[in-house]
Formats: sequence, C-alpha cells, structure tokens
Amino acid sequence: MQAGYLKIVDHNGHPIRRQASYEAARFGRRLSTWGTSGAGPDTALFGSLSTLRSRSRELVRNDPLAGGGMDTLVANLIGTGITPRWLLDEAPLKKALQDLWNDWVSEADADGVSDFYGLQALAARSMIEAGEALIRFRPRRPETGLSVPLQLQLIEADHLDAAYNTLAPNGNEIRMGIEFDRQGKRLAYWLFRDHPGESFLTSGDRAERIRVPAREILHCYRPLRPGQKRGAPWLASVIITQHDINEFDDAEIVRKKGAAMFGG
Repeated sequence: MQAGYLKIVDHNGHPIRRQASYEAARFGRRLSTWGTSGAGPDTALFGSLSTLRSRSRELVRNDPLAGGGMDTLVANLIGTGITPRWLLDEAPLKKALQDLWNDWVSEADADGVSDFYGLQALAARSMIEAGEALIRFRPRRPETGLSVPLQLQLIEADHLDAAYNTLAPNGNEIRMGIEFDRQGKRLAYWLFRDHPGESFLTSGDRAERIRVPAREILHCYRPLRPGQKRGAPWLASVIITQHDINEFDDAEIVRKKGAAMFGG
C-alpha cells in the first residue's frame, strides 16, 4: 500500500469501489460511460472544433428554426450597434467629430462590402455560428484618401488552425494557432493567408501562414472555462438533437405522403 492511499478489498482480495455520496457521481449501467472525461478546456476543443464549426454552419444553413433563431439573436445582441457619444461642450468640435465618425463608418470595412454597423452584426453572427471571429486592424497610408487611415478586416475562425501546435522560430509556444510568451501572454496569431475551405485559389500556397501581432487582432469569443483559448459554436449542445428532430420530421412527412397515396 502506498503512503497516503487506502485500498479497500473484499474477503477475496478484490478491490471494492466506494459508493459515491452523490448519485450523479455513481457508476452503474446507465452512467458507466457518461461524463467521465477530465479533459482541460483546450483538450476538449482540440480535434473537435473544425467538425463542430462545420455542423453548426450546416444547421444554420438548412434548418429554418436555427437560421431564424440566429437572425433574432444577432438582432437582439447588436441592436443599433456601438455608437459614440461625445462628452464635449464645444458644439463645433462635437459636430466635426460626428461628421468624421459618419464618414469613417462607411469606410470601415477593409473588404468594402459593409459599413461599421454591418461589421458588428457579421462579427456577432460569426461568433455565435462558428464560436469565434477575428477582427484585424488594418492601418492605411494617408494617400489612400480615407477620412481615418484605419480599416477593419473581419476574418473567419478557419484561418486560425486549431491543430497548429508547435514552437515558433523564436522559441515561443504556439498553441491552437496562437503564440504565447513564457508568461502566457498572447503575442501573435498564425493565420492562413487564404481561407482553407475555398476552392477558387489560382495562385499561392493554400497552407501558407502569416504571423500577425496580437495587438492587431481582436479575438471575439465566449470563454466558458478559465484558460480557454478558442471558442466553441454556441449551438454545440443542440446540434445532435436538432439534427435528429429534422430527420424525424422528414421521415414523418415521407410516411404521410405514402399513406395519402394509398388512401386515394
């Protein structure tokens, strides 16, 4: 017997499993394989994040309930979006700042597709559907003619490879695509230059990664456990149930159509 451990055995020398005080911690036929993983927050996501993300997106694309719920949640979460309020007494200065803000709002999207408020809604949708969204600050040269020499680039989480775990050339640890220093501070994000799921690339290396300093990235996700470095889709806990309900509905509709033919 090791020091500090007490082994309880029966009269034949077989170990006896001590009865748990909480029913939820007991092992029986119904609970023998349920909820026994002690995986850490990163290990629980590693190897599952890509599949969770793909199934979440498929559910939102093809399930009207999931799609409608997504639209409603984004609308309630964002509303009219983040708008500034100038705490200034000088009316001319307040008007000048507001005019500058209004000009930048329409120029904020680095892709030129949306405005600042549309970027907020799209970022929220990406965070809910895929678990996370990346926003990169893109400073611009003054000669570009922008009212403010700064734009925002919204990047899908697929660009940040959750399976990329190695050492950076400077010796820092890269975990799930994020580079950390020895104190655990985020230093950089190693992003695929092109979306790994796109099939329209005509040049370049699909697997090429670029190192983007952490100060240029806003990593938007909802951490559910201390130390969690990546975000899981918000629909993760209902994907299987909703998928089974959809299959049941389809099977019931086919059965009713068949029954109607025989009835005729």
